[in-house]
Amino acid sequence: MRSKSGYVLPLLAVLVVSWTAASSADNGPVVARAAGGYHWTISEDDIFGIEVGNRLALNARKYADGSVQGMFEYKQDAFGETFRFHVSVTCFEVYDGNRAKIGGVIEISNDPTLPPGVFGWFQTQDNSEGGGGAPDWSTLVGFGTEQENEDFCNSPDTPRFGPWDVTGNVEVSED
Repeated sequence: MRSKSGYVLPLLAVLVVSWTAASSADNGPVVARAAGGYHWTISEDDIFGIEVGNRLALNARKYADGSVQGMFEYKQDAFGETFRFHVSVTCFEVYDGNRAKIGGVIEISNDPTLPPGVFGWFQTQDNSEGGGGAPDWSTLVGFGTEQENEDFCNSPDTPRFGPWDVTGNVEVSED
């Protein structure tokens, strides 16, 4: 049996390689970045009435010219199935120095109700490294139109983070 942390590490390895291979020569220097991976479970007593497992791995950069690059992988286990989404980042904003809003267009999906071309977004918060620190946070991934995606990223409002315990690590930074 595979440990829960085993789900995030392979995705994280792919993201680190793709991050280091990216070039910013045409876009200027990187001015903000977010990367990492984590997982959490929503209990059946919570919002959906069933247990829902979530795994997310991300890699996003924002350049001096305002352009963004990156991707995130989201997997959700529900109803005995695993739904997978590969999303190319189209918007990325950092708020308060440690909170990132990331969104993009779905390029690969095995969920027929959320096909490629639909947009997905989420918010993450980096609550520091190490032992005594608070765990990092994540919202669920929202889905909708390109305009809803852009509105989400460009709003400094803080959506509700769930009451679930997130395991893993994300790093958010502004250069």
